[in-house]
Formats: sequence, C-alpha cells, structure tokens
Amino acid sequence: MEAWKAKLLAARKTAIVQGSIRKVHYEFEEEELAEDYDMKTGELLVRKWKKTSTLGKKSDWRYEVGCPPLNTKSDGSEMMWESNSTPRAYRQDSKTHFAWRVQPLPWPMSNYKISVDNNEIVIKTENKKYYKKLIVEDMDRYNFPLLTKHVNCAHANSTLMISYEKPPPVLHFEQSIYSELCKVKPIQDNDMDSCNQQ
Repeated sequence: MEAWKAKLLAARKTAIVQGSIRKVHYEFEEEELAEDYDMKTGELLVRKWKKTSTLGKKSDWRYEVGCPPLNTKSDGSEMMWESNSTPRAYRQDSKTHFAWRVQPLPWPMSNYKISVDNNEIVIKTENKKYYKKLIVEDMDRYNFPLLTKHVNCAHANSTLMISYEKPPPVLHFEQSIYSELCKVKPIQDNDMDSCNQQ
C-alpha cells in the first residue's frame, strides 16, 4: 500500500476542474493514469490507464473504474461497433464498496453463481450462457486477499450488481490520497474550498 502511495505522490500530476468533477492526470515513466473525482463526495468516478510501448506508441485507454465508451473500430471506410446486446462489465465504486455493473443480463437472480477464486470474483450462470472474472486491482496492489463474505450481489432491470466491501485500511488510504490530490492546484480553477471540506 505504501509503495503505491509513493508511486502516486512521486508522479508528475496536473489537475483541472470541470463543474463538480476534479480530473487528475499522472505521468509515470512508461504509462499515464487519469482519474476523475466527484468533488462533493470525494468518490472516484473514473480511473483509466494508457501505456507507452518501447517504441513510443501509446495504447488506447484501459478503464479500471468507470464505464468506457462503446468500442468503435475503423477499417478503411467501414466502421464496426460493439453490439449493445453483448454484456459489459464495468466498475462503479462507492465510498465504501468496490462495485460492478454487468448489463444486459436478463436472467433472474437465481441463475447466477458468484464466488471468489484465485483472488478474483467469478460470475457463472446456471444456464451456462455467461462467465466472467472480475479483478479487484486495488486489492492486488495492496496484497489483500478477497473474502467471499464481503461479496454482495443484486439483480434488477437486466443488470447484475456486484459489490465488495472495502477493508478499513483501504478506506483510510483512499481518504489520505484524495486529501493529497486536493493539494494539486487545478490549471484553470483556484477554488480549493471543496477539498478543505472533505
């Protein structure tokens, strides 16, 4: 946990404020990290990574937290879009839980089997039509094991919602990091009052 904190604090950081969203951009040696925070709640809305290859080519953004846009791929004059009917899993955390939404999944709650295996949350269906492993990258970074008793799930409106309760050290760590990020002066907005209220 301390190594991750040191990496974040040592990175070159820039921040901007757009409405009630604080956007922070980190530059590391071989990758970039962008995070969006709700300034009213301090909640992390988006975390995405972009790596640079040894030849200097940058990858597309890889979303760790937040809902990525539908993939569009261009091949000459033709455009291909990812189907809206293909289930998509994305993380949408709260202050107290790591959380995912998987949609569309139309089957009733009784069809889903949720377990923890190899430090991953595994989703299976009785009808064998969906299988997914969810990685909690934060827990991997901190070397914390996943425990089945902290996994909760619900289903509504063709959406499977999975949540994992954040351990107290993670809650404390996230608060301390957000406090540090509030010290990064935004490029266009000098108003830091909302950070001082956290």
